[in-house]
Amino acid sequence: MHKPLPRQTPRALNPPANVREPYTFFESVREHPLQPLDTALNLRNAWWMADVALLAYSAPAAVESAFTTAGMAAAVMHFHGVHSTQAYVASLPDAIVLTFRGTQVDDFWSSVLDFVVDVQFLPVPDPVGHLVHAGFNAALGEVWTKIERHLRAEQARKQRPLWVTGHSLGAALATLAASRLSADASFRLQGGYTFGSPRVGDQAFGKAIGVPIYRFRNDSDIVPNLPLGFLFGHVGHLQFIDGAGYLHRNLTKRLEAMLDPAANMISTREAMTVRQVVGGGEGLELPLVGFLADHAPINYSVLVWNCYDASLAAGPAAGGAMIV
Repeated sequence: MHKPLPRQTPRALNPPANVREPYTFFESVREHPLQPLDTALNLRNAWWMADVALLAYSAPAAVESAFTTAGMAAAVMHFHGVHSTQAYVASLPDAIVLTFRGTQVDDFWSSVLDFVVDVQFLPVPDPVGHLVHAGFNAALGEVWTKIERHLRAEQARKQRPLWVTGHSLGAALATLAASRLSADASFRLQGGYTFGSPRVGDQAFGKAIGVPIYRFRNDSDIVPNLPLGFLFGHVGHLQFIDGAGYLHRNLTKRLEAMLDPAANMISTREAMTVRQVVGGGEGLELPLVGFLADHAPINYSVLVWNCYDASLAAGPAAGGAMIV
């Protein structure tokens, strides 16, 4: 079943979902359950992870309610850093999923604009010496000790495949977490799905991650172009959804470079103008500029579901064979 995108306005796209326009998390999940042992690119898993990442913007009670409403038995543990880092672990009967929240939700679009304009790119060494983004590394550090302890306890209680996911800043944190978790087989990390991720670390960092990271980008989403410079790179192959909603799988680095036009950059003055319109309230029902609308987490959930649905309709010849 093809799903329509919400109205492309700041009000409609502002997370969390279900505040102003209805959105059903994990819709039809009984017919399309997570397949946690499949480490190939799996569009069913991608949709499931996109919903998990979108759900991270909700209040803790709403997160737990979404799993219950969908009929999934999940024990959810929430983690809050001393600043703004937030994450949760959903422990299911057959899988564990670690999810990081993106930019702060109380003023989402202003936070995205701040991130676009002011993203810091000072490199620092990670625990094994690879250079990573200092701000992302510090954000993960706020919650890492508690998350690591909880995951070890969960795996000691019952061994299950582990996945990581996140949107925007949450995608960057999920990638950093994947690097740490993949170095220890006892965590049973299978891989990660990220959505609208910025660049995270140097080339050695990306190569050292021992599990697949499936990185989704929605058309002109501006955040994957950040931070600027030549030091930081993306991890894994790009899964690119174009403006017509068509998925281009596993793009090469050369093809990906063609999708990073400098025209997508926004100046501080432009960011202030957009912030004034959105923050003042009068622009909440106007169309949101494309490179920001394409970053909305709800758009990722809807579009990835539509890609999955199309793969089922097209059959094995179009890649549906990965879904069993």
